[in-house]
Formats: sequence, structure tokens, C-alpha cells
Amino acid sequence: MVAGALVGPERAIKVETIDLNARGVKLPSDRVGMVIAQPYFSLSATEPYRSTAESKPKQLQMLTDTLAVAIAAGHGAGKTHFTIFPEYSIPGTDGIAHLEATLNSPEWPVGTIVIGGTDGLSREDLIELVASPRTYLDQTRNGLNLIGADEWVNCEITWVKALDGTLERWLQPKLYPAWEEMDISYEYMFRGHSIYLFKGLFDNDAPFQFATLVCFDWIATVESKKSIRWILEDIHLRANGNQLPLSWLFVIQRNPKPSHITFMKEVEAFFDQTQFPNALRNNACIVFANSAGIPAPGRSALYGGCSVVFSHQAGFKAADCAPTFSNGGRRFRDGSEVLTPYKDIYFRERGACIHSFIQINPASLTAGPAGRTLAVENARVHALASETDPRTPARAVPACVKWLNDELDSLQALDAKYPAVPLAAALGETHRQTVCALRVVRAQSITHGVVLAAQESKAATKADEWDRPEAEAIEHLVDTLDIMSLGSIPPCLGTDPAHATIIVGGQTVDLMAIRGTSHEACIEHSKMFLPHPRRKSLLISRDGHNNPWARKFGSFLERGNLPLNQEQKFTDPSSGLLHLGFRRLLDIFQESATVNDVQGAIDAEFAA
Repeated sequence: MVAGALVGPERAIKVETIDLNARGVKLPSDRVGMVIAQPYFSLSATEPYRSTAESKPKQLQMLTDTLAVAIAAGHGAGKTHFTIFPEYSIPGTDGIAHLEATLNSPEWPVGTIVIGGTDGLSREDLIELVASPRTYLDQTRNGLNLIGADEWVNCEITWVKALDGTLERWLQPKLYPAWEEMDISYEYMFRGHSIYLFKGLFDNDAPFQFATLVCFDWIATVESKKSIRWILEDIHLRANGNQLPLSWLFVIQRNPKPSHITFMKEVEAFFDQTQFPNALRNNACIVFANSAGIPAPGRSALYGGCSVVFSHQAGFKAADCAPTFSNGGRRFRDGSEVLTPYKDIYFRERGACIHSFIQINPASLTAGPAGRTLAVENARVHALASETDPRTPARAVPACVKWLNDELDSLQALDAKYPAVPLAAALGETHRQTVCALRVVRAQSITHGVVLAAQESKAATKADEWDRPEAEAIEHLVDTLDIMSLGSIPPCLGTDPAHATIIVGGQTVDLMAIRGTSHEACIEHSKMFLPHPRRKSLLISRDGHNNPWARKFGSFLERGNLPLNQEQKFTDPSSGLLHLGFRRLLDIFQESATVNDVQGAIDAEFAA
């Protein structure tokens, strides 16, 4: 039996209540400011799991960056009331000291809470921490004498800065190991036996309470009860026949599958008010804070998925396609609809970043149209690296900006598909220019450009619903721009209502690149977007099989291609249309020996 093992009734999880009112900490009754770090980092391959030597400096910088965002309070809530760091993200005692240097400084506001998870702490680390003043550890159930020589601690720490500037911290060891922490080769993870529950008063003197669980604790069964039931049962009994609210439950994670069905199903159990009815959760907010899946912004199949989830009773409205966050659902929840009945605010960015937002208290809503609001306001995404990226601009990120940049990350250029073509290297350079230019196109032009390019799109302006048709259309647009740029002045992008303006035969032409079911369908689709006839328009169309477009198929008004030197009619936008099938444009790229050959062949297509 290891030193940490307890027997009999002592193994029960103790819930210890901490009174923040006595420390002068009051929170706004209508809204609070939150900042969540979503860092990418590596841990050692064996237990105790600690930040690697390579990751540690980046983790310390992450702490600095996140605290700076929290201090700036760009979300507009006045100050950041909760700052959250995921499981394992604080690198040991060095990271704790680094963080506390800021929390103890005058610039860190009073009346605030910081919650974070450390990497693996040794018994000696715990001894050092507990020896410091204003540090609390449940010595009866988590005491140093209970931690064996072959054990280490996965620890959550809650810091509270009182109204008088005093900083206190509460150490809460993880209750139950995840499989990776159980399937060990050398040392056991110490299993904690207590949970801290913090209570206080809002500025309207209504009570609030919050607690934190560490990743697997959210779904773990400890002593025949789920961890959350220990908390709810304690609140229910303390209510003495009245009712007490649980306002927030923070779940800090290093979870590769944050939307796993098992993890999400606990939300239903949490909001089941028939269980422990005196522990009110109808206005509760579950905050899932996870580490990042990749070191930079982008798509990731693992990790990420930071979110705030509310009861189905919460009176929030769902936005159609809000900046920065989605409404969850199958696409964002790994195909699951478990959270469909709930108000699921899912932050789209799964790469390394910092989330900053205002979380609205459901209890503050008024009935009727006057009380209509979203659950989250001023949601911003901040960078964790020095590099600039449209997905981490320190402001709101429209869904279309996130989607387009993610698509551009994974897009395979024509030089990779046809490496033996003489102009492959030249096209690789124009591709880099095209991608860089598209990344900075304004959001409204991105939406317009995608809808224009995708004849088969069913999602219109809702980027959260964009799928294969839109992705293939963007690929077609990029391929078109890459070839048209060879030997030419770079296109000017975002020139609504077209995709870009280019130079063809010495003339400025509006370019539209459309992919659809057929060339004829692309032509019909373009009619809705034809620019004002101040100049000619060039349509590059592509069907699903990249078939050539033959002039005998006809074009607008059955004219076929018109020469560049023919004037268009002011009253007839289609009279200024030039048309070229993408198959022919691709042939020109593959057959040309020089960039001048490309431009000469394109010009020849529209010669008189």
C-alpha cells in the first residue's frame, strides 16, 4: 500500500468552503471578465510529467503574456476577475514564483482570482510551497505525510488577491489519474481527497460559489460517486432546506479529446436539477480550459476546444455566426450532438493563443426582447507568439477569417502537384504571394469571395457551415490567382464584387474564379455578381472534373468569348464578360517555358 492510501470513511472526498466575503472580494452580478490561456507545450515522456527543457522558457513567457492580457482587460469588464491556466501549464515552482511576481505587484488588481494547473510536483516541491505564508493544503487528507517517496502531485492552485492586496493560494491535488497517469513505469500520481469550494457575494449581495476540477476528475468516480456529486451534495446539505447556487465550475485540462462523448455527457448530469435540488445550477457556467493542439493558430484534431457551457434554461440567444466563438454542434464537437440542448460557447481557435472575453451572468437577464443577449461579449483572441497572424489579432476574429486562414494553411499549391513543370518554382513564389495577400483581405470580402467562388455553396454567409464546396472553391481561386500572377503585376485582391483585378492584354480586368457543377452553372452563378461595367470581367470556371470549356457551349447571350478590344455596353454587364475554362489555364501553365509565355498565351485567348 502506497503512503497516500487512506482507508474507511477517511477516503471520502472532503469539500472545504473558503469565504471570499471575509477577504473583501465581491464580483459583479451581471458580468465578469475572463482570460484563458491556451498554450502549446511538451511534457517529459515519463512521470512525474514536467515541462521539457525546450518548453519551459516558452511556458514562462506564456505566463507573462497571459497576465499582460488579463491586466489590460481589453474585454471591457473593468478588470479580469478570473484568469485560467490549463492543467500542467505552470512549470513547477519556478513557474509559480514567476506568476506570483506579477500577482503580488501593484499592477495586478485586487478582488481577482487566478486558477491554474502545475506540472508534476514532487513531495519536496510541496514542502517548499506549504512552508510559504498564506498557503493552504488539506493536511488531513492531502498532507505531506501522506505523499509517498514514489509519488508525485498533479496540482491545481487557486490564487485570490484580497481587497487589501493580500495574496493567498490554495493547493488542490488532482483526485483521480487519467489513463496516462495510471499506466506508469516509475512513480504513482498521488490521489487527492479534497476539493475547495469558494463562496462570496455579488455586488447585489446575492451569493456565488465556484470550484475547480482537474481534467479527468470531471468524469472520475471516487468512492462510488462522481467527483462533481461530492460538491453538489455538500452544497445541498449546507443549504439546510433553502437553496444555494453553484455559479462556476472550472475544469482545467490537458485533454486530447475535449469533446469526447464521455466528457460531454457529464454536462447533462451536472445540470440535472432533480439531483441535489438545493444546489442550484440553472444559472451556472461550466468553464472548460484546455491546452492547445498546435504551437500556432490553425486547425487541430487534438486538444483545444476551450468553451463555456450553460444550462438549457439560461436565457441567452444564439448568434448565427459570431466572431471568435461558435455555438458548438456536430462540427465542433467531434460529430456529437450531446450538448445541443445547452448553450455551448465554443472558442474556434485550437492552436496556441489567449482567449479574453466577458461572460454574462444568466441570473442578470431580464425577460423579453429587452433582455436578449449573447452569453459572451467582446471575445478576443491574443497571440502567444511574437509572430502576427490574422487569427490572433488581439481583437475579435470573424468566423470567415478563421476558416479561410485554416484552409490556406493546408492548401497544396500547383507546384507541389506538378513539380516537373518548368514554371513550378516560379508558381511556388506566386503562391506564397497569393496566400499572404488573401490572409489580410477584410472579413466582408472573404465572405463575398467564398460565396462568389462556390457555386454549390448552401451556407451563404455562415462560415461555421462552410464545407467541401467552399474549400474546393478556395482551392480553385488560389490556383487561378497563382497562374494569372505569373509574369504579371500581382492581382489586387478583395475588390468586390469581383475576386480581384488583374492585367490582361494591358487592360485592367475584374477577375472571378468560380467552381461548380458545370461551366454553364458557373456562368449562371456569376450573373448575380457581375461588376458594374466600368471595365471587362474575366470568368475562370471549373467543373467538378476539370473538363475543358468549349466556346461552342456559349456564354452570356450566346456570344462566346469577346475580344478584349470590343467595348462593353453600359446597360449590359454581360457584354463585357471574358470567359476561360480552368482546364485551359492549367494547360497554359504546364506548357509554358517562361512566365512571358504564360501571359502571351492568356492574351491570345482574348485577341480580336
